Amino acid sequence: MKLIQSEKTGIYSVRFKTQSGKTITRNLATGSKKEAIMIVKEAKIEELEMAAKINALTKDAIVSIVADRNILFQNCVNEWVEYSKVRSRSHNTIYTQSGLHCAFADKMRIKHISSVTPKIVSKWINEPDDSVSLNARKQRLAALRTLFSYAVANSYIMKDPTAEVAVDGSKLSHKQKETKTRVPFTKADFVKIDKHAEGFMKYAVNLGWWTGLRIIDISKLEWASWTEDHLIVHTEKQDKRVKLPLDNPIIGGGKLRDMFKTINFEDKKYCFPDWAELADDPKRRSRFSVYFKRFLDRMEIQDKSFHSFRHSFVTRTKMDFDSSLEKIAEWVGHSQTATTEGYLH
Repeated sequence: MKLIQSEKTGIYSVRFKTQSGKTITRNLATGSKKEAIMIVKEAKIEELEMAAKINALTKDAIVSIVADRNILFQNCVNEWVEYSKVRSRSHNTIYTQSGLHCAFADKMRIKHISSVTPKIVSKWINEPDDSVSLNARKQRLAALRTLFSYAVANSYIMKDPTAEVAVDGSKLSHKQKETKTRVPFTKADFVKIDKHAEGFMKYAVNLGWWTGLRIIDISKLEWASWTEDHLIVHTEKQDKRVKLPLDNPIIGGGKLRDMFKTINFEDKKYCFPDWAELADDPKRRSRFSVYFKRFLDRMEIQDKSFHSFRHSFVTRTKMDFDSSLEKIAEWVGHSQTATTEGYLH
């Protein structure tokens, strides 16, 4: 058995031999040598390798050696959530994926992480349900892979059951395979929505239209984000620094600066403290989309969401002002212009 640290990432792996003599390397998902040693010790990898060397690595021997590793599925999910938080993954991503983990366990009646087989995974991923799209099935599989990758790294299981599974698109309808097209708001939509919006939503609608910011980033705006000439935001999704010039006609030509002066001071840090608190709760933040959807229904505006403002901003900035994709990508926090191009309509 040998502990190896990647020169590129600094992450430790453990390398050991199986009974057949094959060398296996497992990622331990940590850059701490102390933690890596602890993981290897808890996983009892050395005992397993010793049993393999004397040709005694039978199923019963494995069970005997790692009997205390029969981890409950929910406990593994809980550990993965805490691990993901330490790794500073998006809270929204953590909440979404852990929700899928739990949905899988409930639907397939999974109690222990070690009881999951490729057949069980495939049955859930490829269930005959016309309401589950191709993208949703891919998201399910991706979510399970993050969990089982963690489980393998911690030696809760010896093999990742998702590795042999793929989404079977041949059984899906055309509708299930088609990606839902985002529809941008028109100028008339914006004027109508702005006229009827009140309170926080009034500010959010204007910021969405003039900046393309996501609703979560708007809700968590800080007073320190506003300078005399710019609005500076570190986006939650990718932690990108977005710097928007307030006097630029694309960004409202000073309108946002005037709007900023009308925000009530209720908190030392956040412009909209109640909404910032809601945004920090992954289980409640879905209320943003529900609230806005009901608002749009009253306006008789269909098939659009708050994210449509982001599409509107990119499209308007490119078509009306002929801005470069590089500049637009910088303003909306995209690393690649190819991503920005997908927002053009």
